[in-house]
Amino acid sequence: MRDSSRNSPWNPDRPGTRVKLCEFEYLEAAYEASFLGAEFLGFHIFSDQDVAEKSARFAAIFRELNPAVHKTLLTDLPMDQLRPLAAELGLEAIQYYDDCPPEDLDALREDLPELRILKVMSEKAEENDPSDDDAFLARYAPVADAFLLDSFRHGGTGVTGDWSHCAEIVRKSPVPVFLAGGLTPYNVRDAIEQVRPFGVDVESGVSDYLPDGRRLKNMLKCRLFIEKVREADWRLGRV
Repeated sequence: MRDSSRNSPWNPDRPGTRVKLCEFEYLEAAYEASFLGAEFLGFHIFSDQDVAEKSARFAAIFRELNPAVHKTLLTDLPMDQLRPLAAELGLEAIQYYDDCPPEDLDALREDLPELRILKVMSEKAEENDPSDDDAFLARYAPVADAFLLDSFRHGGTGVTGDWSHCAEIVRKSPVPVFLAGGLTPYNVRDAIEQVRPFGVDVESGVSDYLPDGRRLKNMLKCRLFIEKVREADWRLGRV
């Protein structure tokens, strides 16, 4: 992992489990969440969405956020589209879903040296390419700053993975691992104690569903999630 400043969430000497709150679409929720103490906020732009509209909306949101929070784009956009977009939005990190050639991620790092890359990895080995944990880690660790280990390849399922398997992957990985998949304020402490990840990622677990199917962030759940992470860190002496 590249060198980091003392206060950077990427600094390996900084204690505590990092928190990433994901799927913000509107300013009000993102603004409040940026002051809760999470190190990362996640925003979605995928290839089947209106990229231009979401890019413009997020650019306006980003100007208002707490500058201490790291704006992270969850995406599968091709590199020729992602590269200028990441530069234009001033992203601190991307969470990349496509199992692309490692050379593509390496080129992105060279073009945008301040951009951090979280490579998505499914806890279900058969969903990865290559479909072997050791081979996958070896393929992408040299070109990623961290892995985002989810219970399934496509996030937001609200279903936890096999935490014993996740703990094994965390121990094997030569770069930090963020744990995702079915985490909530009510199970994140147990997840941290069992898996010992570098960071935790939550999306559906801090959201509410409206009758029309829309999903909105619940700030009380976000606050409680962060409190439970800090409680786990205290219990483990990671403070």
